[in-house]
Amino acid sequence: MSAPRHIALVLCAALMAWSLACPAAAADESRAKTQAEEPTGQLRIGVVDLARLIKQSPQAQRAKSSMAKQFANRKDALEAASTALQDDIDRLKRDAATMSEADQNELQASIRDRQRKLQMRQSEYNDDVSAAEQEEFDTMRDDIRGVIDAYAKVNDYDLILGDAVLYATDTVDVTDEVLAELEAR
Repeated sequence: MSAPRHIALVLCAALMAWSLACPAAAADESRAKTQAEEPTGQLRIGVVDLARLIKQSPQAQRAKSSMAKQFANRKDALEAASTALQDDIDRLKRDAATMSEADQNELQASIRDRQRKLQMRQSEYNDDVSAAEQEEFDTMRDDIRGVIDAYAKVNDYDLILGDAVLYATDTVDVTDEVLAELEAR
């Protein structure tokens, strides 16, 4: 039984009980019963898997590709610096017994200095990537929201739910349709 019909039947039962307790309400009972039995229209509800939209949308793929290109040089430079640093750490461990004390101290100081600089550069890189990701996500979120709004209006949905859904049948999941709209952009 649909929820609106179930609510209407419960309302009718409550009105009947009340009319028996209060005879003056008997005339209102028939009018309320007629109104409760009239179809009021059904709500059209859809569910969107936002995580899937964000992951699979062409906008997300473009953003990921753009970010990879934008930060590729810095990432490569950090990896090269990290490899060179690790090579010197390995050399110090391997050759420490045969190196002079001055050479050991110089290499250790160089390693410590480069480690600090590398950590600082990695931190700056991570901050820049996070800021760029947030900017891309904000743009993508606005685009996805606009597509969902347009889809809901064109397809006469009264309600589209997202992240807060604990259960939904496949019949109300409109993620594929919204994803197709995003791909058409």
